[in-house]
Amino acid sequence: MGVGYAYQLLTMGVGLFLTRFLLERLGSEQYGLWLVGFQLLNWLLLLDVGVIALVPREVASATGRADGPEATPRLVGFTLRLALMQSLLVGAAALGLWLLLPADWEALRPALGPTLFAFVLLYPLRMLSALIEGLQDLAWLSVAQMVGWMVGTGTTVGLVLLGHGVVSLAWGWIVQQLLQAALAGVRLVWRHRHVLPRRLPRLKRSEVLGWLRRGAWVTVNQLATVLLTGTDLLLVGKLLGPEATVAYACTSKAVSILIHQPRMLVNAALPGLSQMRTGESRERLLQVCTSLVQASLLISGLLTTGVVAANGAFVGWWVGPDKYLGLGVSGLIALNMLLRHWSGATAMATFAFGDERRIALTSLADGVVALAVGSVGLWFLGFIGAPLGTLAGLVLVSLPGHLRALARHSGVSPRQMLRPLFPWFWRTGVTLVLATLLSLAWAPGHLVGFLTVGIGSALLYGFLVGPVAFVAPLESYVRPRWNALTARLSPSKPPGTV
Repeated sequence: MGVGYAYQLLTMGVGLFLTRFLLERLGSEQYGLWLVGFQLLNWLLLLDVGVIALVPREVASATGRADGPEATPRLVGFTLRLALMQSLLVGAAALGLWLLLPADWEALRPALGPTLFAFVLLYPLRMLSALIEGLQDLAWLSVAQMVGWMVGTGTTVGLVLLGHGVVSLAWGWIVQQLLQAALAGVRLVWRHRHVLPRRLPRLKRSEVLGWLRRGAWVTVNQLATVLLTGTDLLLVGKLLGPEATVAYACTSKAVSILIHQPRMLVNAALPGLSQMRTGESRERLLQVCTSLVQASLLISGLLTTGVVAANGAFVGWWVGPDKYLGLGVSGLIALNMLLRHWSGATAMATFAFGDERRIALTSLADGVVALAVGSVGLWFLGFIGAPLGTLAGLVLVSLPGHLRALARHSGVSPRQMLRPLFPWFWRTGVTLVLATLLSLAWAPGHLVGFLTVGIGSALLYGFLVGPVAFVAPLESYVRPRWNALTARLSPSKPPGTV
């Protein structure tokens, strides 16, 4: 876990420097083309149809059941052979993407060509990292990812300095993927050779169909994820141009960094929720789920307040004020992050009740609405249309769907379920209004000003919204820890005093 956090912090810090470096060396148009091209790879990954995505879960289950010595190697051989066959489909799709690339993205071809070629060749090797994950060798996996990223980033920087332009980004990505696969392969041979097959088994039709059926909902989730996380950049690039993509990416950079933090809390609580489902009452489950949503919203509200108040200062200091699209776009992106965290925490609570299919379909519908509304909004309204599309999907589809489902599982009405959140709603609303006024009044383009605005907005949020942490049912978790902390920090009384 420590290595994973170190990797995350490293990528965030170096990523900020790298973006600025690439903009200065390549220009907005070239870098914007790469951002668009990289999003296309996410669409190619949908062709996995759950083949490799299921490997970590299936391998973990097989080793946990302590099946016969040949069971896990046969499973690995089966999925590897299936992945090799899948490479033909991935290759055909990559060729189609190359041939159908829009004329206005023609300048992307020198970078996209080697990237697509390497993507197809390395596709079966994605199995190696999936195996490491399934074997719970997560520390090594994090190290492999960190080393691959560092060497790939160094390759990109070196090639850019040598004058190779946007192609440098392609080769940096290729080196990163190749090194990560190589390190995973070395670990498997060195430490987990017992799971490697001696030969690849023949594929039986019934086994293949069964595997694909199990991966169907994984594929739906993958499609929903692509629609919800990367489509806005593609739409901006297609409708407004590559340089517009850079401005949108820079304006939303802070959100792309911060959005993962509350999700860690929610993901950490999932095993406990699943366990409680079998032995706890509905009332107890509702209490825990509501506390989880309260905690997630408290953290998300803090992050949203910071983005609303300080994002203009952050972008101005980082890459220059010309890459900031204004408080309207930035504020909507921040609001979407807040609502996405609320939706995600509620969805994860229903996941503990075995609601995988409904969650997948709801997320897919959310993505479709966001894509449709975002396309129309970008066409008629410009940049602000993209976050409006995301907002429409959240408000019209995801939030109502997940809230109704959790209320149904908990046996209460949605109003009863939302009542503990009311203090957070109005306090956070007041704080966001004040943060908006602060952003309008002062948006410094230097580091000291950015830090001042950020810290000031955090203190404001803590003062106005912090007391919500002591609202039931979250209070039952916060109060004992708060009392223990204050007792530890308070000076001890001298002996004999009362």
